[in-house]
Amino acid sequence: MGSFWQDIRYGFRTLPKSPGFTAIALLTLALGMAANTTIFSIVNALLLRPLPVRGPGQIVKLTTEQINNPGGTAFSYPEFTDFQAQAKSFADLFFYHITLRGMAADGKAEHFAVSLVSPNFFSVLGIAPAAGRLILPTEGGKPGADPVVVLGYSYWQKRFAGNPDVVGKQVLIDGTPATIVGVAPKGFSGVYNIIDCQGYMSVSMEKFDGDTKKFWTDRADRHFIALARLKPGISVKQAQASLNVIADRLAQQYPESDKGITIGVYPERLARPEPQKDNPIPMVAVVFSILAGLVLLLACFNVANVLLVRVTVRQREMAVRAALGAGRIRLVRQFLTESLVLALFGALPEVSWPGGPAEF
Repeated sequence: MGSFWQDIRYGFRTLPKSPGFTAIALLTLALGMAANTTIFSIVNALLLRPLPVRGPGQIVKLTTEQINNPGGTAFSYPEFTDFQAQAKSFADLFFYHITLRGMAADGKAEHFAVSLVSPNFFSVLGIAPAAGRLILPTEGGKPGADPVVVLGYSYWQKRFAGNPDVVGKQVLIDGTPATIVGVAPKGFSGVYNIIDCQGYMSVSMEKFDGDTKKFWTDRADRHFIALARLKPGISVKQAQASLNVIADRLAQQYPESDKGITIGVYPERLARPEPQKDNPIPMVAVVFSILAGLVLLLACFNVANVLLVRVTVRQREMAVRAALGAGRIRLVRQFLTESLVLALFGALPEVSWPGGPAEF
């Protein structure tokens, strides 16, 4: 073990003596590792990392498709309540709608990226607040009722410096008084994974350009992205079959708005960022991951070639060390130790990147 540390100390002394070689090797390794770190972090955020909620594998995303409305995936409020009441394959359904609002607090007004959510949004996800409380299932069932706001954790840290006293604070949302009741947990940025939501409000606080009553009753006024939690033991195919029956029933009951509607059920992790039948994102992620791996392999190959050239330059040094009694294994170990030191220094930029790309 003592000789190993001696090799490391010797490596630290010899590398600065060849600044050109050291700089080229470190830059090559750093670029190769940076490409892999960045690509993996994006793939992890988009596809691999599960939602930080209770039982993330049970969460699915629902879509609507209609012949006369291609590309539409949202639900209207009456449609959502009908499916929520009739779908027996799910523990519950919930929804969200991302929008931009203006928030004024402490004499400062700014844009506020917020999710308008169903009252049961947090209870179905099964998450606990970082401070205060979350929106309750009994709140926000009627237009204008319960003007409460839950802050996103990152926004709470940035805008209010993580002050727990913000709970109970009165703010203005587009000029409407509202109360901050809590803060979402750390690591939870909403269920639309490419946007870090700054806050969450009940759908009852939605401002409407037209008739408010129409919004709550018009089956063709589709705004909400619906998700659901599967009951234990229920598969996606079984849930899909049950929703198809409900969709046919509603099409007969409301032919003007629901005729030709089909419902899609997608596991949440395979519905990022948008649910599609032939989602190209996983294949694109695989291709980019392979390309990043090839870049790293090429970087290692180039550094290996430079190391071999450096070995030939150091032949005289190795001959002297062998004459003084150093064995072949010890000489090989010295080169391996120096290569390890180079790799560690090449990885330092990735390790020291604050937050890293995983916070994408």
